[in-house]
Amino acid sequence: MKKIICIVGMPGSGKTYAANALAKKYKVRVIHSGDVIREEIKRKGLKYSPHTDAVIAHWFHTQGRDKFVVERIWKKARNSKKKMVVIEGFRSKMEVNYLEKLSEVKPIVIAIIAPLEIRIKREIKRGRFGKEESTEYIKSRDKLEISHGIKKLIEKADYKIDNSKTDADKKILKLIRKV
Repeated sequence: MKKIICIVGMPGSGKTYAANALAKKYKVRVIHSGDVIREEIKRKGLKYSPHTDAVIAHWFHTQGRDKFVVERIWKKARNSKKKMVVIEGFRSKMEVNYLEKLSEVKPIVIAIIAPLEIRIKREIKRGRFGKEESTEYIKSRDKLEISHGIKKLIEKADYKIDNSKTDADKKILKLIRKV
C-alpha cells in the first residue's frame, strides 16, 4: 500500500462527501470509522439510534479502546490492492499514530472544516435519525467528539480544507493531485 489518507472533521463537515469524491475519481478503497460503530451496534443486537450511536462510539473512544477501532479498520484496509486507502472519521491523534504503527505507513491527515451553523443544516438535512436529530443533539455530539480528541486532531492535520461552501470535493481532488 502506497498511501493512507485520513479524512477527519466534526460531524457534518463533509468528510464522507470528500472521501466519496476520492473514491469516485481515483477508485480508492474508502473505509468509514462510523461503520465500525454501526457494525458493533448491530452485533450487539441494538436498535440504531442517536443514543446507541453515542454510547457505542463513546465506549470505543475512551479508556484506550480507540485501538479496537483502528484494528478493525486496519483489518479491512491491509488487504487492499489499491494504491491509496482513505479512512474517514478518525477521532484522535492516537488513532492515527496507532494506524501508522500497524501499517508502517505515515498517514496523510486532511481535516475538513465547516462552521457549526452549516454543519447543523447538513446533519438535519441528512436526517440519519429523523426527528431525533436536532440542533441540541448535534451540539451535544460535538462536545462528545471534542472529548474524544477530534479538535486536537484537526489542529494537527497535515492539510485543512474549508468546506463552508460545499466544494470540498474539488479542493480535496486538487490537494490529492499535489500530494
